[in-house]
Amino acid sequence: MSQFVADFETYMPAEFNGKPYGKAGVLATADEAGIDVCVLFMGGVPPDPREGNADLMKTVKGEPRILPGALINPTMGPDACDDLKRCVDAGARTVKLMAAIHRYRIDSPCVDPVMELAKSLEIPATIHSGSPMSGCSPEYIGNLAKQHPDVTIIMDHMGYREWTGLAVQAAVENPQIYLGTTLIAAAEPISIKNIARGGQVGANRIVFGSNSPSGDAVHGVNGIRKIGFTEEETALILGENLKKIYGL
Repeated sequence: MSQFVADFETYMPAEFNGKPYGKAGVLATADEAGIDVCVLFMGGVPPDPREGNADLMKTVKGEPRILPGALINPTMGPDACDDLKRCVDAGARTVKLMAAIHRYRIDSPCVDPVMELAKSLEIPATIHSGSPMSGCSPEYIGNLAKQHPDVTIIMDHMGYREWTGLAVQAAVENPQIYLGTTLIAAAEPISIKNIARGGQVGANRIVFGSNSPSGDAVHGVNGIRKIGFTEEETALILGENLKKIYGL
């Protein structure tokens, strides 16, 4: 199929499921799922991501199918912004914020300098969503978006599973928020279709992501293709929206 397919969130662990993974695994997974380009992050979420970010930038340098992203921990203060600058200089195309593991609330003041820097660097922010207890409720992401209206945000998991309604509300109130399909595309693509046809957030605001290798990329792509979207909707979700965000 000639349709352009892009994945906004993939990972590169050294090993996965008892076997070596790394860069070769990333590309093999993309090949298997028919993914042309993927946004890639390091394989773990260490408290201090600087070494992992540096290794990732070196490993994937020059690979046209991979857009590297920088995992940033805003609780590190100025060191976080310094690392983001270094990563972008080395080729990073987005900042990843993982409040649930780095243990901060996504709309807290420590995040503002990182988002301000993302604006000046003209990169989007990829943000994990989850429960209010995890610090990354879609409601909190919406608050952050209101504070930084010029930064494009891709909301990982679109609030899946219990908080998709809050994700839709955040996207309605903040036109720079895109809802990402990580995990939900493979598990319950009907939820994505219901959102896209619900009259508030259309297919033009939804971007495909697999969360591979822990998320099954093949099932994710097939979930979008087989659930009954129109050809135009499928093209937007699977690649055209991300092509616009990243200027591909």
